[in-house]
Amino acid sequence: MEPRMRRRVWIGFLLVGLASISALLFFSNYMMQPSEAGFKIYFLQNNALLISDADILSYNWTSQEMAITPEASDRLTEMEDLYSFTGFVIKIDGEEIYRGIFRQVTMSALPASPRISILYPSAFPPFESTNYEAIRMFWPFFQPPNDQPVNNAKILNYFEKINKLEY
Repeated sequence: MEPRMRRRVWIGFLLVGLASISALLFFSNYMMQPSEAGFKIYFLQNNALLISDADILSYNWTSQEMAITPEASDRLTEMEDLYSFTGFVIKIDGEEIYRGIFRQVTMSALPASPRISILYPSAFPPFESTNYEAIRMFWPFFQPPNDQPVNNAKILNYFEKINKLEY
């Protein structure tokens, strides 16, 4: 094989190799990005994922309580800054639905609409017991304000679609 031909073969192999490596890097980066699909609660302080679909066993529409896995309960219990006023964001399929704060029953601060509170551990009046395996979306008087029907419908429809909705 003459030198000119060898050089063309090597350049061809080099170009194919570079194209293959580029494609591999592109697709591996694409495949490794976190999915925005589904229901997610992120901590705003560091964008940490607190709760996802996999953590939610059911969502009771009447009580606004989400039963969560023991692993999710442990994760929330171990968070030092959970009750800070930095707060969280709820997203469905990447779309922001609500922002709010986590609070305990003994905390009196309620965020103004359209922000919400999530009670953890969950409790319901007269607050005699707490449930560490559930979180509760909390509004004053346990009723979502009238200015939030669209967001509430998105949550209702989402959990109905994934067969985790209870009444």
